[in-house]
Amino acid sequence: MLGSIAAFYAVMAPYTKVEESFNVQAMHDILYHSYHIEKYDHLEFPGVVPRTFIGAFVISILSSPAVFVLRLLHVPKFYSLLTVQLTLSCVTLMCLRLLRVQVKKKFGHQAEAFFVALTAIQFHLLFYSSRPLPNIFALALVNLAYSFWFKGSYLCTLQALVCFSVGSSKILHKHCPYMHRIHRAS
Repeated sequence: MLGSIAAFYAVMAPYTKVEESFNVQAMHDILYHSYHIEKYDHLEFPGVVPRTFIGAFVISILSSPAVFVLRLLHVPKFYSLLTVQLTLSCVTLMCLRLLRVQVKKKFGHQAEAFFVALTAIQFHLLFYSSRPLPNIFALALVNLAYSFWFKGSYLCTLQALVCFSVGSSKILHKHCPYMHRIHRAS
């Protein structure tokens, strides 16, 4: 049900806002220019704030088979945009589903049903699940981390929150002696 609602929003409002343009352009460059980095738009227009390509890269990799087929069929790029949006929505909702499963295990069926109903009637979460914004990429990791936390897997929680972000693990290793032990143990 949640996936259908999110897909409906993505199809009904496929065009992006200016805040999404960096990641949309990054996904376009990854999917259409692949290893020809000199053609990437980011080199000419890097923006004022340093940004990461990690979220755009992951979604591009996941959506690349479908985009490849669309390119072979000479389908307009608009459908590639829709493909990456739906892929992002799937990733976001898959992480939300992992959290929902843990909510059910920890708090029972009624809490899970309330969780799903509350999510379904809220516009913003399902609409934005397909929007390539940095906060949405982070939301997937946060939901994943919460699912690990409810499961009791605290090391996986830390990894989901910290180790997937570039540079953060170096900062933690430098300032947190406990992270040295975690890194050596894994």
